[in-house]
Amino acid sequence: MKKEIIICLILMIQVSLFAGDFEEDENWKKQNPFAAHFLSYEEMLLNKTYIRDFTPTDPPTGEVRQTSEFEQMEGVLVVYPLGIPYSLVAEISQDVIVYTIVTSDSQTQCHNNYQNNGVNMGNCQFINAPTNTHWVRDYGPWFIANDNEIAIVDFPYNRPRPLDDEIPVIVADYFGIDLYGMDIEHTGGNYMCDGNYVGASTDLVYDENLNLTPAQIDQLVQDFLGIDTYHVTIDPLDEYIKHIDCWGKFLDVDKVMIGQVPETDYRYEDFEFVADYFAEQTSAWGNNYEVYRVYTPGGYYQATPYTNSLIVNSKVFVPITGSQWDDEAIASYEEAMPGYEIFGIYYTDWVDTDALHCRTKGTADRGMLFVKHFPILGNAPVQEEYEILADVIPYSGEAIYPDSMKVYYKVNGGDFISLNMTYEGGDTYKAIIPGQALGSEIAYYIHAADESGRSMNHPYIGAPDPHTFFVGMPLYPDIVVDPLQLNLNCYVGGSVSGEFTISNIGNADLEYSITFSTAIPEEVSYDVPDSPSGSSYNYNTYTELGWTDFQISDIGEIAELQVEYTWDTDSYPTEGSFWMESPAGTTGMIATGQTDGTYQIDLDDFIGEQIEGNWKIWIEDTWGDGGHQATNIDLNFTILIEQEQWLIVNSVSGTIGSGMSVTAGLVCSGVQLEPGIYEGSIFIHSNDPDEPIVIVSVILTVEENVDSDNDCSPQITELLGNYPNPFNPETTITFFTAEGAENAEIVIYNLKGQKVRNLECGESLSTTTDRVGYSITWNGKDDNNQPVGSGIYFYQLKVDDKFISAKKMILMK
Repeated sequence: MKKEIIICLILMIQVSLFAGDFEEDENWKKQNPFAAHFLSYEEMLLNKTYIRDFTPTDPPTGEVRQTSEFEQMEGVLVVYPLGIPYSLVAEISQDVIVYTIVTSDSQTQCHNNYQNNGVNMGNCQFINAPTNTHWVRDYGPWFIANDNEIAIVDFPYNRPRPLDDEIPVIVADYFGIDLYGMDIEHTGGNYMCDGNYVGASTDLVYDENLNLTPAQIDQLVQDFLGIDTYHVTIDPLDEYIKHIDCWGKFLDVDKVMIGQVPETDYRYEDFEFVADYFAEQTSAWGNNYEVYRVYTPGGYYQATPYTNSLIVNSKVFVPITGSQWDDEAIASYEEAMPGYEIFGIYYTDWVDTDALHCRTKGTADRGMLFVKHFPILGNAPVQEEYEILADVIPYSGEAIYPDSMKVYYKVNGGDFISLNMTYEGGDTYKAIIPGQALGSEIAYYIHAADESGRSMNHPYIGAPDPHTFFVGMPLYPDIVVDPLQLNLNCYVGGSVSGEFTISNIGNADLEYSITFSTAIPEEVSYDVPDSPSGSSYNYNTYTELGWTDFQISDIGEIAELQVEYTWDTDSYPTEGSFWMESPAGTTGMIATGQTDGTYQIDLDDFIGEQIEGNWKIWIEDTWGDGGHQATNIDLNFTILIEQEQWLIVNSVSGTIGSGMSVTAGLVCSGVQLEPGIYEGSIFIHSNDPDEPIVIVSVILTVEENVDSDNDCSPQITELLGNYPNPFNPETTITFFTAEGAENAEIVIYNLKGQKVRNLECGESLSTTTDRVGYSITWNGKDDNNQPVGSGIYFYQLKVDDKFISAKKMILMK
């Protein structure tokens, strides 16, 4: 059903220009009956034989640098009839020129609509030209600096749309700047660059230029755009368009934002691949990219096209759709781009493959003040001074104000201190930051101004997000705890003491505090009825059909939740999502965008809440025609049951200097305990930024009293451990006993301290003068030969009822 209507609907959405914020142009519609962001069927047929009216040229002969989106812009190109809200045009016009491409017949109408919607008409210019569509990002001009003069590079547009394809030529003529023709079929939505000779695209650029080898494409990109490093990667979005701006965006020379989808989404591994890829690459500044993530699960009525944003000088315009993820997206940009104004631009027309970045195109400032500087970042050696060099180039040709040349720096978060930069000849200026103590954090930025009235910082935003480096190395504490597991034994009614050591191998004071718990994990499972068929609902199985509530009477704190289910879906899995709500009102997404299959996922949203109460579970479809069903649903909780507090830690907080250690004592009491194995946890919280919490496991074995006159105890034995661990379906336990020991056995216990299985010693592996080695295999079954469930188990070595030692193992099915 959906397949039959989707093309028609998208064509209507994309071609029709909506009432209110948008105006229709009937002549435009008549001339472009098939124009949509994707290739229509008619265009696909046409594209096989279509010959583009494109004129290739020789590349520029000067020094070429392509300008980035986050550099200084003098304006933004848009197309009328608009593909963006008037509110966005009005906001852009407050700071830069809005260059509107419009036919002469429609210019008056456009002018009046701008005026009626609060656009600053003093910052409006009109370029008279016909277009096929409003996706100016895709076919618009690419700006370069050739010997410090702004020029335009044209390319054959990857759509058979001749009016659109002519726009770079028309804009170059309007601005009166040079035009170069790069003979690579391309599109602006599938390209981003950093202004420092680095660019990126998906492999669509290779797919659409099969007449060229990848090496030839890379060479043309270098010749025409100055790109020395061209990252061509996969498209994790898995949509028809394969544009990089649908899932990734350079935010600065060393910052990139990458979309993120849930682990249950079939595209998850691809998204993580591209995120890891960029995190491992070296930026033009010599450091690895800082990779920021923005949650983009997608969906037609819950579109999340957040990377499809526009940067205009110190403002960032992010498309929002009313999705529950909008606020998180804004927060992601605020975290990644401190000092910028972040605007959420709402419009119902945004979709995951087409939003405001696609429909706008920044124009480089032809008179920009360019500051070229290779910053000091990361760890710098201890020096008496740090030289800051910068080339400052006014593209306007105007003179630099000498007294404007400054470096502002601060130490360890203090106030900025101003330094004058001295002229070193040519375009170069220099300042000296004095040396600081080992471990000091130095943050700085460069400021310049010229007689054209322009001023510029490096990095662009200046003080809110300066370059940062550490003298020698950053001052961080570094915690080490030994051991991470304590195996202690005592008799019923008795007690035993132990200790562990906390060390600080960092170069700053370590502040720590200790908490501990003896709550016992318990597994509880619930079967959920199958959801209604995919054809029985539209948007939501709960609001429409009441599927489903269920009551849980168990009491305890949730430590883990694993959901197992089988999922059946239609041809549009990205529209379906699976949800739960706890008695506390917390909502958690089990999965979204998944294809048919049986899944087992861990859901962390409810950890720490109480399990008792009314739970809700349901399925949503963003398109509104259902198509998704979950069956064989099992909810497997691990809850913590509070027990007798048998564990006490003596030292609960303190400060440890660099290179120092403290020993913390603990006492385990068996006074109120039955014989068995018990597990407790010690939580060490600290200001170590890499390891803020360390957990020490305490395994206490409580035994019945034995006759103290019995002197048949063997010499000290050794329980080596089990392999593999975790295991499925079996594992081998290896241990040694003293020579002459008579009775040795391995006893398996579950998390509750209940005995699961007795294992008798087999044949010895080796014998020395004082001890004998053994190995025993456990097949994951209990004493009744029934398989036990996944989870944590303990195995205890007992020798002649005197020696006891225990360790932990994990059965993972």
